[in-house]
Amino acid sequence: MTLTQLRYFAAVARGKSLSRAAAELRIAQPAITRQLKLLETELEAVLFTRHHRGVELTEAGRLLLDRAEFQIQSFDQIRGEFRALSFAPTGRVRIGCPPALTRPLLSGPLAAFIRLYPNLGVEVRESISEQLVRAVLTDQIDIAIASTIAPIPHISSEVLFKERIWLFGPPKTRLAKRVSLGFLSGVPLLVARRGNATRDLIERRMAEARLRPHVLVETDSTQLNEQLVTASAGYVVAPYSSLRDKLKAKLVSGAPIENLVIERALIRRKDRPLTRAVQEFLALLRPEIARAAKGGIPG
Repeated sequence: MTLTQLRYFAAVARGKSLSRAAAELRIAQPAITRQLKLLETELEAVLFTRHHRGVELTEAGRLLLDRAEFQIQSFDQIRGEFRALSFAPTGRVRIGCPPALTRPLLSGPLAAFIRLYPNLGVEVRESISEQLVRAVLTDQIDIAIASTIAPIPHISSEVLFKERIWLFGPPKTRLAKRVSLGFLSGVPLLVARRGNATRDLIERRMAEARLRPHVLVETDSTQLNEQLVTASAGYVVAPYSSLRDKLKAKLVSGAPIENLVIERALIRRKDRPLTRAVQEFLALLRPEIARAAKGGIPG
């Protein structure tokens, strides 16, 4: 199997036509047909079904297309980066981050990155950790800062820092310096839906202590939880960064929950090499992460 065969195969699959692929690649159609037959022989599989309008992928063809496009993309990326070693990075940087961490972690590095590379595209996606991990897994973003996760094939999780979990209450509520799980079980909670790392951690620890949380509202909307707690509708369990600004403005009260921390990690795909543009951005981001690890965020 050769890269040329994969390029021919991908072109035919995209255009659903041998003649269109031949025109796109500027190759004689018999040459494409010959390479596809060699590919099918080696794989011992039929990749296309032919009809009068062109061709359609078989199940084996659809399976190969996903892998072929990745191989072609990886090769083109390697070639492009070696050609551009003496030039500025090119392409697009796609980053994911929980809303509470975007400003303290990303704003400074992004501003510096844009000044250095004004011609590069940058996409920032704000979401909860579970959705960010899914976006990395499906190649919608390159990297994400998210809560640590259970091992997932193809996903690398590099722990960056730990962050305390707090209980945030309505304004002027008197809370102890440290909140116990027992106290937590007696107040109405505004929490993320199950599957969220913080929610799962709370429920696991409370189950170990034979306690049950009183869940009033469960939602993935951090903004809604902020509005509800400032309106004295309940208590939010969340990492410190989530409501740090509201706490400093005295719009909510708050205290850390005893012995409860969550890890923040850099999430990326193991089988997708980082582009040079992403590497350059990470070089600017890591000092900010180091400051957070020393106490800039953990609360």
